[in-house]
Amino acid sequence: MGYASRSGRARTSPSGPQAHAICDRCGFRYNHIDLQWQFDWRGATLQNTRVLVCDRCNDDQQQQLRAIVIPADPVPIMNPRVQDFVAASTTRRTTSGQDTVDFWTGIPIPGDDTRITQDDRTRVPQQTGAPPGSLNEQPGTDPNAPGNDDPGLPYENTDVPETGPL
Repeated sequence: MGYASRSGRARTSPSGPQAHAICDRCGFRYNHIDLQWQFDWRGATLQNTRVLVCDRCNDDQQQQLRAIVIPADPVPIMNPRVQDFVAASTTRRTTSGQDTVDFWTGIPIPGDDTRITQDDRTRVPQQTGAPPGSLNEQPGTDPNAPGNDDPGLPYENTDVPETGPL
């Protein structure tokens, strides 16, 4: 008949007694002094999870639980000067040709030419509305835009296309 020690993996000595304890993860008996607390990341710091484990069961800290520490924003400056993007933007486009020369400095100035459509309407990069009474009071309601004469189905379809079973 075999013999199994009730001490498990703990050391028992009558001359230097030590307390026994059970590992919270594997359930084996060890000396209490050999067990250690399990730590894991909670935000930016390691925190004790209050699980007392043996050396074999002690896990490495999970780096994916670690908070990403973003550095602080730079200190703002006094009296910043930002570019005036509204004044710098334009709906006019520079075309080649029609160059002029400044009378006082002699520096060549490229000519600006307003782009127009085939029906002599001013071409702008994006419709943004117009004064009351015009045909374009709301953004995106240009009656001359393709498809705006019939707000129904696109591409001259007469019925809703069927996609079939999915």
